[in-house]
Amino acid sequence: MTACAIVLVLAGLVAVFAGAVGADRAAALRLAGESSAGAPAAAPSDAPAPSSSPAEEPEPAPATPSEERVPDAASSTSLALLPGWRVVPSQDVVEVPPGRFAGATVLQRGEGTVVLVGLADPARVPPRADPAAPDPAQEEALAAEARRLADAYAELLAPGAETASLTDNAEVIADLPTRTSVRRVEGGGLDGALVRVSTLAATGRTLTVLAVARPAPDIDAQGDAADALVRSLRLEPAP
Repeated sequence: MTACAIVLVLAGLVAVFAGAVGADRAAALRLAGESSAGAPAAAPSDAPAPSSSPAEEPEPAPATPSEERVPDAASSTSLALLPGWRVVPSQDVVEVPPGRFAGATVLQRGEGTVVLVGLADPARVPPRADPAAPDPAQEEALAAEARRLADAYAELLAPGAETASLTDNAEVIADLPTRTSVRRVEGGGLDGALVRVSTLAATGRTLTVLAVARPAPDIDAQGDAADALVRSLRLEPAP
């Protein structure tokens, strides 16, 4: 057999083999298609996919303990009994004239920080029928009484000592018209002591809140503690 004849024979065998493979592949694909067409389609499911973990219940908020308060019957107010404070039974811890704030409530922190709640002299600050109504004359009297009492108490605390005026402001306390004056003693044995007076216009009466922080290594913290106590004041129903 010549070389050309051998080549032709081999080419024919290759073509036959390729044709057989192609036929087998087509048959397989046809059978697969018929099997898929004959199988029923899966019905869609409306059920949600199962969760991988159970739903977590929200934790209940911790209960807030009720706030203990100290009432003042004379002014129909109360103060929060904040940590570190205690009620004292007399005014001996405050340098005020005897009888000036009869029946006033006094709280003390440590040995040198005191807050007293009482009533202003109605002759100096006329009571206000409606604290929400503007009253420029009464508000000026309110401010003048706060300044006067702060200066007078600083003099009683440290007679003859110089005092520095730290503030005279109108920051509201207990949602009432308020005037606050703060003084600092300079020089002498009570150098650095802080005196604060707030006067507040309530219906039919004027409230006075006096605070003093005597010199101490933590005088600033004592002053902040007195400020927080004064700002806790709120009105109570009249007896």
